[in-house]
Amino acid sequence: MTLELTSATYRYAGYARPAIHDVDLRLDDGEIVGLVGANEAGKSTICLVASGLAPASIGGGLTGSLVIDGVPMAGRPVHDLAERVAIGFQDPATQRSGIAATVFEEVALGPMNLGLPTHETIARAREALTLLRIGDLADRDPARLSGGQGQLVAIASLLAMRPRHIVLDEPTAQLDPEGTRLVAAALRDLAAAGTALLVVEHRTDVLDGLCGRIVVVADGRIVADGPTAAILEDPRLEAWGVEPPSRVRLARALAAHGLDPAVADLALDPALAAHALDRALAAPALDRALAAPALALDPRPAAVRLTGLVHVYPEGTRALDRIDLEIAQGEVIAIVGQNGSGKSTLALHLDGLLRPTEGSVAILGEDAASLRVAALASRVGLVFQDPDRQIFARNVRSEVAFGPSNLGHRGADLARAVDEALDAVGLASQAAANPYDLGYSRRRLLAIASILAMRTPIVVLDEPTTGQDLRGVARVRAIVAGLAAEGRTVIAISHDMRFVAETFGRVVVMRAGRVVLDRTPAEAFAESSWPTLESTYLEPPLAARVGARLGMGSTPTEATLAEALAARAG
Repeated sequence: MTLELTSATYRYAGYARPAIHDVDLRLDDGEIVGLVGANEAGKSTICLVASGLAPASIGGGLTGSLVIDGVPMAGRPVHDLAERVAIGFQDPATQRSGIAATVFEEVALGPMNLGLPTHETIARAREALTLLRIGDLADRDPARLSGGQGQLVAIASLLAMRPRHIVLDEPTAQLDPEGTRLVAAALRDLAAAGTALLVVEHRTDVLDGLCGRIVVVADGRIVADGPTAAILEDPRLEAWGVEPPSRVRLARALAAHGLDPAVADLALDPALAAHALDRALAAPALDRALAAPALALDPRPAAVRLTGLVHVYPEGTRALDRIDLEIAQGEVIAIVGQNGSGKSTLALHLDGLLRPTEGSVAILGEDAASLRVAALASRVGLVFQDPDRQIFARNVRSEVAFGPSNLGHRGADLARAVDEALDAVGLASQAAANPYDLGYSRRRLLAIASILAMRTPIVVLDEPTTGQDLRGVARVRAIVAGLAAEGRTVIAISHDMRFVAETFGRVVVMRAGRVVLDRTPAEAFAESSWPTLESTYLEPPLAARVGARLGMGSTPTEATLAEALAARAG
């Protein structure tokens, strides 16, 4: 039983140039194949063709063939394809039905549409929710979940259908480390039961321990296909726009300092490698961390001051629980924590899209409650976690111009603001394009550009690196550095601990609506902070873990670890 693409060339409707060319790809039962490549390389298109949605559902032209379990799929109706192969989309909101009132109903919808008996449908939905540890979300509204929670629900919906073949486009992009581990474990179980899986990921650390084989796509063509270790250690990987996994990057950093790269292969502390959440939640260390004092206050005036901030959603979810937090003008700060810890809810309070249930929010010294959303928009620019929630214009340039024009920018000043923003995100050449003709990663960059052009003194970025390839993450890091150089306050929400460690001067850790740690990266990722990180489903970067094993103190980045080891060797 296999899924096989042979000489597949696909062109989207209205486009003269094919998106993929002569793709040959075979998945056998029980095989997990990783698919990597730069943004716009053709990965998502391969997913659509491998699932049969292109061209059966979205049109376009396909030459070559898709054969599933020995049956050619050409001309097959969509419902027939859906029974043979399931697809998880890059944006989980795309997959949400929009008709389910609860998460349980959302997950049960697939089995129900397969015509299964009620008892079987209920059993499958419960099993999928339990497998991903999201049973507590069963009664929640699917539209009122965090991005990571929504992604887990989308994956649970696929698992409940128990298909023979699954295609997943960036399934862990919005997940915390624990969610990623749970998804990986579920995929391994599916493979052991005979399911074939094609998994697109930018996070090669995920694929490194999951896949037996990696396929690399560049410019719509397969350029490499082989065993996982060989491909992920290939020196050409970065030229293809793919970031190597942590162990490979660290080994290279060590070698560059004349050190033994085998240090990167040190066994990690079993307490971090194992699922130790229950132990961490019960540990006295967590109570000590919860009571730990924050950083000394920055002497600069406050850009943001939260006092006793509480937010309770209408259905009763207490998303924020008495948060006290001060962020100085010009500070560059990351907010991290588990899915559903309240990070995005906090961000929405900064520009007035949500108002406190209790407590207060002060922006640049004024109580936000006294300011209309329009007034706050001139002070706080917020890039949403889902870029499609803030994109609406007919072309890229108009999208970027909308915000600053509403703030009063006109003529040459407006044109300059738009041009600078488009240059910063690398979209100047696509200024006339329809935003929805861009891929997901570029739409995310477009959303960032629309906020950059507003030139607000405070910029909030919610998961800015999600869906970005090696070059995209470097671009986002450069944007943050540029904003900091201009003296603007940058607040970013992220699950990418390496990005956080290398980019920000302060790390605020949240759990269950509370701030549980507030430190510099060196302190936040030091071994003494690990129980707190673990309690909120986070883990320090590999460099920090290896550094601790070697007794090097806090080494949150690959550069700091390599420098510490070089100093010791000297």
